[in-house]
Amino acid sequence: MRTGITSLAALVSASVVLTAAIICAGAASADPSQEDQFVALLEQDQIPLIDNLPALVARAHQICHELDGGTSVEAVVNEEMNGIFEDKPAYRQLSDRVRRTAVRFVAVSADVYCPSHLVDPYIGDVGFSILGPVSGVRHQT
Repeated sequence: MRTGITSLAALVSASVVLTAAIICAGAASADPSQEDQFVALLEQDQIPLIDNLPALVARAHQICHELDGGTSVEAVVNEEMNGIFEDKPAYRQLSDRVRRTAVRFVAVSADVYCPSHLVDPYIGDVGFSILGPVSGVRHQT
């Protein structure tokens, strides 16, 4: 569980961006090449930046920190969904779409900043399959 105004601001910012993605289909520093990859993958997965890249990068790092700390992918996805639902309660009617967007954001975050979490220990090297089919989950070779 995250605490603090910075974490809350990053979550709210990320949820606003993820909310915009649903309609359309404290910043951490990052390696420019990683940040470019992050932006490219977000765009590929149709998650718009809306001039808030620092908050998204910060949230991606928080996601990796949570996963590194043992938080399950399912719990992180639920946290993203809850942030969206708090911001826009009407989106509960679109929960499947919100879930797919949250999964894509978590997958892109892990892909770029903590790729070891793309492996599902129950299934093998197939990404977040425990959450259902996820298009756009990539593996680096």
